[in-house]
Amino acid sequence: MKLRRATVPAAAKDHLAVAFPGPAAAGESIALLSFASRGDMKFGLPACVPNRARFLCDVGIDPEDARAIELSHTRNVIAPERDDDIAALARAAGGADGILLDDPRLAAAVTVADCMPIWVLDRGSSSFGVLHSGWRGTGILESAVDFLVRRRGAKPSSIAIVLGPAIGSCCYEVSQERASEFAAEFGPAAAAHREGSWFLDLRSANLALAERAGVGYVLSIDACTSCDERLGSFRRQGAASFTRMMAVCGRSSLEPGFPEGGELQ
Repeated sequence: MKLRRATVPAAAKDHLAVAFPGPAAAGESIALLSFASRGDMKFGLPACVPNRARFLCDVGIDPEDARAIELSHTRNVIAPERDDDIAALARAAGGADGILLDDPRLAAAVTVADCMPIWVLDRGSSSFGVLHSGWRGTGILESAVDFLVRRRGAKPSSIAIVLGPAIGSCCYEVSQERASEFAAEFGPAAAAHREGSWFLDLRSANLALAERAGVGYVLSIDACTSCDERLGSFRRQGAASFTRMMAVCGRSSLEPGFPEGGELQ
């Protein structure tokens, strides 16, 4: 696994537009994330529809081509075709928190606010998508890789992922029981103990999953949503007023780049 770690550029004010790591191809999908300044992006809430539409149009994606779902905090992924009823597919799966697509005319979108967005691209099959990975849904990356291998004939080494901003182990305090369960499944680095308290590390857990699955290329954007006020955060802003960001994977008119950071092998 080739790993690159980076931070959110100080100059980024209202969004990220990030290229996938590894050998790039012209016109491939990129990872996009709206910041809190773009407004709440909750899927299905009428008041948020204009925010979602404006952001998608601004990044060069027709809102009619975006495929999104009501989040369920599961590890399930769905792979809709252009004319599929995506809500029905999600119900049939028992809920879904990840969307994988083959049609380059489409874009996949989920919302996040402390949970981790994970963008996925398989260069062999050109499948792409985005996942929503919170503490209950950690493991969805494994589900997505497994789907691409079994259903799309992907080689894990051809898969590139971007681990986006999420609440960090600096802020994600949980009970000892939850921390113990998390560490037992995802490794000791997935939970931290300091000053008598326990904290989850979603990033370490997903890096361990990526390595275990044999993913070829990983870009980890090491940013804490609770610390960085540009980002939406349930913990920092509170349940009544937190801002959901929209994570989108698709072909965009924006010029993507890498956030600030170096390369690690």
